[in-house]
Amino acid sequence: MGEKDTSIKTTRDVRDRLRILASERGTTMNDLLAELVARELTEEEKERRAQQALEEVRQATGITVSDEARAQARTFLQNLGREHHAA
Repeated sequence: MGEKDTSIKTTRDVRDRLRILASERGTTMNDLLAELVARELTEEEKERRAQQALEEVRQATGITVSDEARAQARTFLQNLGREHHAA
């Protein structure tokens, strides 16, 4: 049995834009939403990928990245994001 449909509340502007984007891509609004949502990672998925990457670095180089180094890198990247959005 297939998934049951449900509805979400949004503004008319968002709905209309979604309709246009779906039409331009030759797809449905539902399929477009599914595609867009699939692109975004949850915080848990991001953390799991980060752990996998750190393990690959450790296996390839023998270097274990410290929690402090991870925190510094995270802060650096967050600051880059802020600077990019402010520009």
